[in-house]
Amino acid sequence: SLDLLPTITAIGSTTRQQQSVAAVPGLTRQLPQQQYWDMGFDASWELDIYGRVARNVRAQQAFVASAEYGLEDVSMSVMAEVARSYFELMGAQQQLAVAQRSAETQRRIVKLTEERLAAGRGTAFDTERAKAALYLTLAVSPALEAQIAGSRERIAVLLGKTSDALPASLSAAPKLPQLPDTLYVGSPEQLIRRRPDVQAAERQLAAETMLLGAARADYLPRLTLSARAGYLATSFDSLSRTGTSRLLIGPVLSFPLFDLARVNQRTELVHARVDQARAEHNAAVTRALNEGQASLVAYDRAHARLAILAEAEASSARAADLAQQRFEAGLTDLLQVLDAQRTLLEAENQLVMGHTAAATALVAVYKAVGGGGGLGPVR
Repeated sequence: SLDLLPTITAIGSTTRQQQSVAAVPGLTRQLPQQQYWDMGFDASWELDIYGRVARNVRAQQAFVASAEYGLEDVSMSVMAEVARSYFELMGAQQQLAVAQRSAETQRRIVKLTEERLAAGRGTAFDTERAKAALYLTLAVSPALEAQIAGSRERIAVLLGKTSDALPASLSAAPKLPQLPDTLYVGSPEQLIRRRPDVQAAERQLAAETMLLGAARADYLPRLTLSARAGYLATSFDSLSRTGTSRLLIGPVLSFPLFDLARVNQRTELVHARVDQARAEHNAAVTRALNEGQASLVAYDRAHARLAILAEAEASSARAADLAQQRFEAGLTDLLQVLDAQRTLLEAENQLVMGHTAAATALVAVYKAVGGGGGLGPVR
């Protein structure tokens, strides 16, 4: 907005002048050199008759707003990535806990088969088969531990820290959060208004449009009020003496009569930038709507799958308990117990992975709708 105010500049200069002999009729000898000292102020103020300066000012303000929205978009992306990595960390920790619980159960089965073998009621085949199942379960843990370490490092990088500086609570195995059944994100217009990338593109388009108006104003005359005041003398010491002051003030009317081709090229360039900004804005709007719809569908399906996996895990747990009871009572062989335990382990892992996928899908919804301000569960 300072461009709308007069421009005042302090000046100071010194020049040495040699007068030409031919410039003075009748002069036969060279005049001595003269040195001039000049000090004062120059002021100019463009009367913004056609709004050129005002449009340039509004364009710069729009550029600043676009940059701020861009920063907000980057911050939101980082936050979403941190949340996604955190949910993946919790999911891997829960999978590790499932594997450890399953290993404990399988150790008891190995011990039971060894006791039955010692009592003459079991076989070495059952014992070795139980040990093989235990070792396969134990082999899962190193991969999960590596996944946990990778998630911690990724979170640390996103937060600009080292993994040692992360809270100790990240080393625990908290449960994944309970997820809402349904989501409300508002109307498409509300979604677009919340998306910082759309707002950044809109401000960019507004800025380029303002610059186009300013460029078109270059075809018109400019009226500027100019003033120059100060002191002019032949020596520095005499600058402040009486008679050395000077004053020049008056209007200046300028028109690019012989520069219209260049003005036309600049206008065409700005017009092309407006077309580009408009296309980018339309693409941002389309992308926002598509991402919002796709993320909602993905979350809905992930949540529905999670409910099915929960039923499968519950049934597998009951089946494993029944198989264990029947085996201890001598009503079935070890194969059914191992098969039930393997099914339970797979069901528990699938449930954790499904819960993780649904949680990360919720993060995608949060990012797609431009934050959680308008995101909430409904009945």
